[in-house]
Amino acid sequence: MPLFPMKRLLCHARQNAYAVGYFESFNMDAMFAVLEAADKKDSPVIIGFGGQFISSPKRSVIDGVYGFGALARESAVRARVPVAVLLNESNREDMVYQGMHAGFNAVMYQNANEDYGRTVEITKNICRTAHMLGIDVESEVGELPNSDIATGRLTGGRNTDAAQAAEFAEITGIDALAVAIGNVHILEGKTAEIDYDLLARLKSEIDLPLVLHGGTGLSSADIRRLAGNGISKINVGTVLKRAYIDAVMDFCKTRDLANIDPHVTIGWGGPEDMISCGRAAIEEKIEGLMEVFGSAGQAGNVMKS
Repeated sequence: MPLFPMKRLLCHARQNAYAVGYFESFNMDAMFAVLEAADKKDSPVIIGFGGQFISSPKRSVIDGVYGFGALARESAVRARVPVAVLLNESNREDMVYQGMHAGFNAVMYQNANEDYGRTVEITKNICRTAHMLGIDVESEVGELPNSDIATGRLTGGRNTDAAQAAEFAEITGIDALAVAIGNVHILEGKTAEIDYDLLARLKSEIDLPLVLHGGTGLSSADIRRLAGNGISKINVGTVLKRAYIDAVMDFCKTRDLANIDPHVTIGWGGPEDMISCGRAAIEEKIEGLMEVFGSAGQAGNVMKS
């Protein structure tokens, strides 16, 4: 089926008090795991890739945004459930425009080191072009802290200012607003402390679907409460990579790696394929999250809306 506008998915979620998951992929198998989970759970879903990873100067090979976009779009249009395709958190303005032509039907520009006024102007221009092409735009006001798994320390972070966020939304014309209300990036083994009073104010003052990044650090109880109080999209990434790593590690611990058939181990897709084991772990994790988000079973309702 055709790609679904991200804003349409989020508006339906907001009206029906659930959250759509954006489950960030890091390769083809991870992306297929997301789509398989959505199909099994009859759930709308947002797939995509992180711009900050695609364009990272630490990459030994720069793959470029076009291959990622083409892969995601082609896979999404063949899905049975409603799917939007997001280029998430790109800190490069040029990559956002490339993403619009690469197959993504939603984009997000984010540069925390940039002057606020400059971000407003860039985002306003992005929205103008994107909306001409039928593409939705997400942005963020505020900044999530990052958690260091080795030390447990949080660095950076600034909660969303409601007045500034309302101004930003009005000036730029964005379609969804990501907020910082105590949520944390890369938070493992702990639970974020959410400021529900701030969320209530943001919900009352900003007539847009609200988004929460840092889904790994949320408890199931918080997720349900957030979905019922204005959060229409939750981003998840860290916990999916952790599930993949753990599955591959367990696979390797229980095999004689020096004497296994490489073709069976990588590429055949059976129970003795380590990549398939990682993919299955991601799929299982996402299926559980879709139940908690409340999106399971909503695919048909979205298509009728």
